[in-house]
Amino acid sequence: MKKTLLCLPFILLSLVGFSQVSAGQVDDFEDGTVQNWIIGATGPSSPVNVDTGGPAGAEDNFLEYTSNGGSNIGSRMAIFNANNQWSGNFISEGIVEIQFDAEVVTNDLHLRLAFQGPGGTRMISTVPVVVTAGSGWNSVALPLGLSDFTIVQGTNTVSEVLSSVLTMRIISVTDENIDNWRGESMVATLRVDNITASTTLNRTEFEQPDFTIYPNPSTTNLNLSLNTISNGSRIEIYNILGAKIFSRNISNPNLTINASQWQKGVYLVRVLSDDKTLTKRFVKQ
Repeated sequence: MKKTLLCLPFILLSLVGFSQVSAGQVDDFEDGTVQNWIIGATGPSSPVNVDTGGPAGAEDNFLEYTSNGGSNIGSRMAIFNANNQWSGNFISEGIVEIQFDAEVVTNDLHLRLAFQGPGGTRMISTVPVVVTAGSGWNSVALPLGLSDFTIVQGTNTVSEVLSSVLTMRIISVTDENIDNWRGESMVATLRVDNITASTTLNRTEFEQPDFTIYPNPSTTNLNLSLNTISNGSRIEIYNILGAKIFSRNISNPNLTINASQWQKGVYLVRVLSDDKTLTKRFVKQ
């Protein structure tokens, strides 16, 4: 009995150390498991590991989850990782963004992160990344800045939650109301791969700076300047609730949009072409 009691603290410490988030970690699902991503119960609606068809093509594993709508387990578009590799202190690790690849099979999703921290405090990404159904694999980047989240429950701050994360969720929700940290109830299929704890911001903007927005912030006009355009290029703008408020085909590398009547806040500006989609933020003052 004494040996068991002496060994138990060591085992517990080992488990705690193993389950802490670390800078640069990646869930790529190549081990054939779901890597601790769940929906709260094991059953026919649980996320599954698919062994081919990921962003890299044949033999690239990915995670697939289909929500079934209604009010039972598996009804909401939300997967989570609790007290495992996505728990711990994101700030001390220097993690500033969660990046992953996503494919939406059925209908458009408004992807956000949701975190649960100490004292039951819950928060979700204020601005979603909208992924269009049927658009193939998309690169998603959701920043972890102190101004990037809305507290929907509890009294702790964003900083306190990010310093002591208990649960991380990937959800789809069109707004950040109090109950929506659990994701929306819908029938939809989401595929994810290469979930990464990044220490650098927005790899899409750094690697492919194909357009600029100026001035930003602005009270009147949104000016867009593109390095290149192609046949079929278009611009889409979404408000903070994920609703599309503007869409136009692009035939000129310089475009001016009247934003004077828009409400103050953050907007997502997406430039789409045949081979890629680029997203940047615009702040209307």
